[in-house]
Amino acid sequence: MQDDELCTLSSANELDALADEWNELAARCPGYFFSQTYRWAVAAWRHVGDPRGRTLHCLTLRAQGRPVAVWPLVVERRGTLSVVRPLGPEASEYCAPLIEPDSNQAARTRRLWQEAARLGELAMLPNVRSGTPLADLLAAAGLWRAPDTASPAPFILRSDYADWPAYQASLSASMRRRMRRARAKLPKQSVFALEARDSGIGLIDWMLAGKQRWLAGRGAHSDWIGRPDYRDFLAALATQPHDPAGALLFALRIDGKLIAAKLATLDPRRLEIQMDVYDPAWSASAPGRLLTEYCLQWAFEHGLDFDFRIGEETYKLDWAPHSCDVVTWYVATGWRGLPVVARRRAVLWSWQLKSLLRRLLRRGRAP
Repeated sequence: MQDDELCTLSSANELDALADEWNELAARCPGYFFSQTYRWAVAAWRHVGDPRGRTLHCLTLRAQGRPVAVWPLVVERRGTLSVVRPLGPEASEYCAPLIEPDSNQAARTRRLWQEAARLGELAMLPNVRSGTPLADLLAAAGLWRAPDTASPAPFILRSDYADWPAYQASLSASMRRRMRRARAKLPKQSVFALEARDSGIGLIDWMLAGKQRWLAGRGAHSDWIGRPDYRDFLAALATQPHDPAGALLFALRIDGKLIAAKLATLDPRRLEIQMDVYDPAWSASAPGRLLTEYCLQWAFEHGLDFDFRIGEETYKLDWAPHSCDVVTWYVATGWRGLPVVARRRAVLWSWQLKSLLRRLLRRGRAP
């Protein structure tokens, strides 16, 4: 650890030069996420970070000449405030540096964090998974940091089950009945497929348009759905099914008409759902649930865990027996970042107070 050399890459050419070593580091890190890979980072820089005017800072630690840690970051200017954030599509990806798993992992996380803190006056670290060295480091901090409310990220471990029928048998009786009824309603000409037509761009456009309609119908807003650069980022990742890692597109079609689709990322351990959409005109046939079942079976057959990602939607909890809390952290690394942290803490305290009052009111009404 004492011999680790820290260097910072600041251009696309330097990222490209690191590609092979970055891939070798990932291969030494069992359980890494696709969002920690070179392919993810370079697509994010070319389609999101660079066009948005971010400044690239890819932190790299080397031990005896080989990389043992990589953390791609960017600095965003907001007026006089400089914000440090992970390099990515700036959507809902998990945040974690890629670090070789050994006894030095916690110390290397701390060193990367100390260097990251010097890059700006506010660090915004989205969706940090509990139980990781970065989460442990941030949780031990004081008033200079503010967490958002924890959100669940449900998942299924393939190793918990002997095979696909064993997993199906573990589902609740009501869930199995719902799935039988949904399958019975599905027309015979239905086709489930893993596909990438025209590099998947047409399918991605269909999904993004469906998400925008869904959000508009609920008066909701997304910071990334509808952004052209997010669409370009997803299109850059779309790949053929035989690739060992990348973006996969699953679809349900009836008479050739697209009814439901899912965009997932693939790494050696898991299938991770990034986005799913279905045609509401077919909601009575539960196409989203049926396509989820197809994707789950595909993951089981390929020996993969299944990550539903962030959100406590009922349909995720129906399928997944496990969940991991994720938290977005705002860290003041300079005095200009303090007002942002103070506002975030006020929001969190307000939410906690309202939640406490609701619990007390419910308790008071109980017989």
